[in-house]
Amino acid sequence: MADAQTADTTQQVTSQIPVASQKNPKRVAAGKLIAEKRRRAREEQAKKIAEADEIMANERLRKAQEEVREAKAVVGPPVEDPLMAPMAAESNLTTTQWLSIASIIVSLAAIYYKREEIKGTIAMIKTPANKAPTKVPSKEPVFSAPKKSGIRPMD
Repeated sequence: MADAQTADTTQQVTSQIPVASQKNPKRVAAGKLIAEKRRRAREEQAKKIAEADEIMANERLRKAQEEVREAKAVVGPPVEDPLMAPMAAESNLTTTQWLSIASIIVSLAAIYYKREEIKGTIAMIKTPANKAPTKVPSKEPVFSAPKKSGIRPMD
């Protein structure tokens, strides 16, 4: 029993009879012809695709050159305005600088708009501590919530 348990089970059983399988030479030759025909067809197709890509690229290039010629004809040479030339030389501010100037202007406008509120705050600061501003009673009516009617809670 000990021999059965220690037997090596990793070996593969092989047959001693040689396998005699002969391929049909006509079928092998036909397969090679078919493979060669497919290879030639793929090469021809690749050549046709390359030619088509070249033709399309040339057509795109021709259209782009025509558009450039048309654009140059429409635009023409640039005309310099004598009034605009000095102004362009003076305007050396970047976009960021223009935005900062605009924000300063907006801030000044907001301060001007709120000047009455600022004046009131300054006036309160300047008033002495013993002269507190008098409080004016409000004349708004006081509303109270209506009493709920219905089932009363248990106490």
